[in-house]
Amino acid sequence: MVTALLDTTTTYLGATTGVFFLVVAGSERLRPMERAGPGRDAPVAELAGGAGLAGAASRQATAVLWPRDGDATRPAPEEPDAGTGAMAIPLRSGGHAFGVLAYYGRPAPFDEEDLGSLEILVRQAETAIENSFLYEEAVRLSLTDGMTGLWNRRNFDLRLESELSRALRFSETFAVVFVELDQMKSVNDRYGHQAGDTVLIELSRRLTEAVREVDMVARWGGDEFTLLLPKTGLAGALALAEKIRAAAANAPFRVDDWAIDVTISVGVAAYPEHGLSAKELVAAADGAMYQAKAKGRNRVEHAQGTGEEP
Repeated sequence: MVTALLDTTTTYLGATTGVFFLVVAGSERLRPMERAGPGRDAPVAELAGGAGLAGAASRQATAVLWPRDGDATRPAPEEPDAGTGAMAIPLRSGGHAFGVLAYYGRPAPFDEEDLGSLEILVRQAETAIENSFLYEEAVRLSLTDGMTGLWNRRNFDLRLESELSRALRFSETFAVVFVELDQMKSVNDRYGHQAGDTVLIELSRRLTEAVREVDMVARWGGDEFTLLLPKTGLAGALALAEKIRAAAANAPFRVDDWAIDVTISVGVAAYPEHGLSAKELVAAADGAMYQAKAKGRNRVEHAQGTGEEP
C-alpha cells in the first residue's frame, strides 16, 4: 500500500526522488524503507530524530515545504538532493507520526497547491495505509531486531535449518560465525547505555558491509551477533571472520565527541566438520568465540573437529 502510494505520488508530483521513512519504534530515528523515482536503487541514509525536512515533519506531525518554511526546516545533508525544493508529509496514527513521505527535487519548486493535493491523497489513504503497514510491520518486527534492524535470533534459527537442509541435499558446506563485543560492560559503564546502543548499531553496520549479499547477519542477543555463510568452507569463513575483526578494531567508533576503541572476539564453525545439526554448529561456533575471549580477545578462533587437538 505504501509502495503504491509513494510511486503514484512521486510520478504525479514530478519529483526526482520520493522516500518513505519509518519512524523507528522507541526512538525518533527515521529509517528509509522505500524509494521511488529515477534513482530508486540509490541508498538513502537513516536520519536522526528531527533531522532535515523528513525529521521536522515527523516531530511536528505536520506537512512541511521547503523553501517556504525556511532554513529551520531545510533538508539535511543525508537526505536526497532537494534541488529547487522538497516537501514532506507525516503518516499519522493517534496524532503521532509512524512514517513520513518525503519528496525531493524537480525542475520547478514545489508549491502550496502541490502540498494541498498531496495532503488530500495521503489523508484519504491514511487509514488503509496504517492498517496495512501495521500488519506488515508486525510481521517484520517478529523477524528483525528493533534496535539494529538486523535479523533476529528467531529468523536466524529458521534460516540455519533451511541452510542445513540445502547442504544435506546438495552435499555442500556452509559456516556459522559467532561475534561478541569485548568488554561491552565497560563501554556502558564509562560512556552510558545510549553510547553502548550506538556502538551496537555501528557494529551492525560494519558487519553488514563486510559480508556478501547471500550471507546473513543477525543479532543473537545483547552484544552477540551471528553470521550464516552459505557455500562457505572453513578457510573462507576464517578469512571473513578476520575481515570483520579488523573492521571493528581498525577504526574507533564515533559517539558524540568520543572516539571509542572497540574490539570483538569471533568464533567459527563449518558444516560438516564441526557439527551435523543446527544445535551442534551453534554450540561449536559459540564455544570457539569463548576460546577467542579466553586467549586474550580481539581474535578469531575456529571450532575443533573430530580428532583435532584443542
